[in-house]
Amino acid sequence: MSIQKWGALAAFTEAVIYLFGFIWFFAVLDPSHLVEASCAVAPCIDDTAATLSKINIEFMINHQDSYFLGYLVCGILFSFVLIILVQALYRRFKPVAPELMSFATTVGYLWAAIVLASSLVFLTGLGALVQDYSADAEQAMTVYQSVSIVIDALGGGIELVGALWVLLVSYVGLTYRIFHAWVHFWGIVVGISGVLTLFSGLSFLSTLFLFEMMTAIFGLGQIVWFIGLGIEMLKESRSSSSVTGSQA
Repeated sequence: MSIQKWGALAAFTEAVIYLFGFIWFFAVLDPSHLVEASCAVAPCIDDTAATLSKINIEFMINHQDSYFLGYLVCGILFSFVLIILVQALYRRFKPVAPELMSFATTVGYLWAAIVLASSLVFLTGLGALVQDYSADAEQAMTVYQSVSIVIDALGGGIELVGALWVLLVSYVGLTYRIFHAWVHFWGIVVGISGVLTLFSGLSFLSTLFLFEMMTAIFGLGQIVWFIGLGIEMLKESRSSSSVTGSQA
């Protein structure tokens, strides 16, 4: 099977992983109902952050295997599949923009490494959390907060690296008309939304609803972008196979 077909398969797989992740973490593993129930019984106005952390920790411990599965798929599997897609796009786009695509590909590999690293940090932290909580709840809360900060720093809160890769690939594709224009235009929109997550921490921007939604727009938008890439790569691969077959 050609690298373009592998790339198409990787793009479709990434879209499925994103869909799985949104359903798994925002529907199946959603402790918000526990927060509402806890605050209804004993109002948590005085120490909301501590209450939320305690509820989240207990929920994660009770659903340890589900969280492990979620990060195994959405972190580790995503990273290695992404490497295939980055390599396939590099091979396809390299002839028209070799220098820019070399840089973009390096950024793509860096994104895969960051996602992989953050996932391994979470899985390691999850094990420590489970061990510490029964012995020392305060220590467990410190572990939870530390792991959360590291994961957010590596990309859970700021999507700059992945967004830059999407933006560069889309720019090259649009400039040289490699795939259908809508795929590249959409990629630019998705890339810009991801880049903007870098600035959501500024005090005068953090309260704006648009900036609060940038991470969600980047994630949901990538689903469409990955599907579009997969379709275009598959169509091109079939066209190339047809031409090769007719020449033979």
